[in-house]
Amino acid sequence: MIKHAIALASLLSLFAGDALAADLAAVPYAQVTTIATPWTGFYVGVAGGWGRGTSRQDQTGAAFAGVGDSGDFTQAGWIAGGTVGYDWQFNMFTVGVEGDISAADIDGNTSNAGCAGAIPCRTKITWLHTGRGRVGVAFGQFMPYITGGVAFAGLKATNFNTENSQPNGMWGGVVGGGLEWMFLPNWSAKAEYLFIPSFGTATPSDLSGKVTERNVSLARFGVNYHFGDAPVTARY
Repeated sequence: MIKHAIALASLLSLFAGDALAADLAAVPYAQVTTIATPWTGFYVGVAGGWGRGTSRQDQTGAAFAGVGDSGDFTQAGWIAGGTVGYDWQFNMFTVGVEGDISAADIDGNTSNAGCAGAIPCRTKITWLHTGRGRVGVAFGQFMPYITGGVAFAGLKATNFNTENSQPNGMWGGVVGGGLEWMFLPNWSAKAEYLFIPSFGTATPSDLSGKVTERNVSLARFGVNYHFGDAPVTARY
């Protein structure tokens, strides 16, 4: 009888060990993806697009008494350059600073009033720099944002002579907004619109008049490389 009891106990122990081993082998595979804050960090990029502005040249001096001013005339052309910035991401919200400098050919002329003649009045934006803050809302890979700051522009202007006057850099405020898309880890593409209501008025010593530049609109597209964290995937 005792031998039968010992045999039964051994058999039950064997089945219990097999069941426990089966339970341990049944632990399921799990993949946990932890998304870092991909918008945090430095970034550099390139951007280019199209610009449009409004210029005006007011004739000054006794020699031009009674001569009409140019009135407003339109400028248009390309703009392209480089961008650098830094973003901080707090949950969904992102704040940052961005600067850019671009070459430009936003050009226009008029032969109206005092600008009539063989040499029309002409104004061209040849370079543009902006320094701005940005505030965005991150929806995963997409981030719409608003931006604002200051803008500096270099102009060339002509009236009544064949030489291009080059006023000192003119400055004004700039506002705008855009959408940025993180299409690959550390790589993003953006589309943005910037508006400069008015630059200061320049009075070049070699130009017979004052130059006013205002209502400058910029539509730009760009690509940025981010030095921040890429998404991290952990496997268990």
